[in-house]
Amino acid sequence: MTLHLLLVEDDNDFVDALRRIVEELPGETELRAVGSRQGAYEALSSFVDLIILDLKIPTVEGALDADPRHGSAVFNKIRTAAPGTPVLVLTGSPGEVFLANQGMDSQQQVDVWGEGEERGTIRFVRKDNIGQCRELLCAVASAVEGLSSVELAGGGIELTVAEDRLLRIFARKVRGRRCAVSELRGGLSDARVLRLAVTDEQGAPLHDAVAKLSSHEEVRSEADCYDVEVVRLAPAATPRKLGLLEYGAHRLAGVFFGLADGSEGSAFQVAGKSPERASEIVASLEESMQKWTEGVPERRRTIRSVRRPLLGDELFREVQESLDLAWVEEFERRRIQVRVGCSHGDLHGENVLVASSGAQLIDYAEVGPGPASLDPVTLELSVLFHPRGPGYGGAWPSGDHAKAWGSLEQYLEECPFPKFVKECRAWALRSAAGWREVAACAYAYLVKQLKYPEADRRRACALLEGVKRFYEEST
Repeated sequence: MTLHLLLVEDDNDFVDALRRIVEELPGETELRAVGSRQGAYEALSSFVDLIILDLKIPTVEGALDADPRHGSAVFNKIRTAAPGTPVLVLTGSPGEVFLANQGMDSQQQVDVWGEGEERGTIRFVRKDNIGQCRELLCAVASAVEGLSSVELAGGGIELTVAEDRLLRIFARKVRGRRCAVSELRGGLSDARVLRLAVTDEQGAPLHDAVAKLSSHEEVRSEADCYDVEVVRLAPAATPRKLGLLEYGAHRLAGVFFGLADGSEGSAFQVAGKSPERASEIVASLEESMQKWTEGVPERRRTIRSVRRPLLGDELFREVQESLDLAWVEEFERRRIQVRVGCSHGDLHGENVLVASSGAQLIDYAEVGPGPASLDPVTLELSVLFHPRGPGYGGAWPSGDHAKAWGSLEQYLEECPFPKFVKECRAWALRSAAGWREVAACAYAYLVKQLKYPEADRRRACALLEGVKRFYEEST
């Protein structure tokens, strides 16, 4: 396990002294030294485990404008460019300590590398105390080297250094010795969603878990959504949150959830293989998610207001200009009754994992206020537009079928998974304020799909025509 160090220091003698210390550290170590504010900014784009920062540095290499304010600027940059990286601040005067203390509000005591010992994420050391530097670096090197005790079995999955760090830290925290990793492409965002099977030193299972690895902002948002909204649902409907890791992986963070036993795969996989089981899963989801929509009030809303959370006005205009959708302007001005509760916001079949005990929701990045029928409508249509949906790229629905979206009997002719669609539609109609709300949600979902270059635009436009017909016939 290689320890990656970044030293921001323009004093060559100190750099040489630190290199000698690094050569004696346990395990493999890679030290990169830069001598300016600009050099530090550029170096922060690469993964690093620990940053050693001298505050009194110049703006660029070789300049004579060394000043503690430049090091303080680097310190502030670290908080945004590498928020998960601990910092060892070198100081030489009380004034430098004062500048550094301006950032102490972000200081935390954290078990960064899962070793069971909390360390300060920001430490201060006087430059003339080289012995303390040696002591702190030895402790960090040992902690990082200890991560090699966790065996990652990826089955050919490529992991970045930061992803590797987070998975090992999680496994080590739960006393795991082996972590089998498989891909779970739950969403279409930049986040990495992985499934982990963690076992102890006797080979006994500890956790079957889902890891979502992404930016600190996205991971914190998802964790907050879980703590506020997801915990309101029935325990069987959602995995248990096992932990939030924000340190040890540079700019990457991770949130981890435990899965129920006996997983059968995603709702997409079940819908494609077992129509009977798929309809049971939809019914199970409706029951388990009732707390988000039961007793919620109706509101008078425009169809535009239903669409905006899914596709903002700027992207909507681009879509509208690229296609013959002149009718949508008048359509969006219409006002309808909407039951506004809490919505998952992205309930496609890969975000529903099926176990023997029922269905479990994952990926809470878009949880928030929304129409009561948005989730079942999304689940129904995602089989056609999500790349892993069982209907993606298939022959059904034809253009004529799509235009009959509002008439299930006609729409489902030749459908490979009719029971799944019927259950989703029935759920949508039961939960909505009325048919118009269901039509508005379907319209919003389909318009959103048109922003994706790989989407089947012809199919989406045919379905939009079917949704418009459904709306008009329901009036």
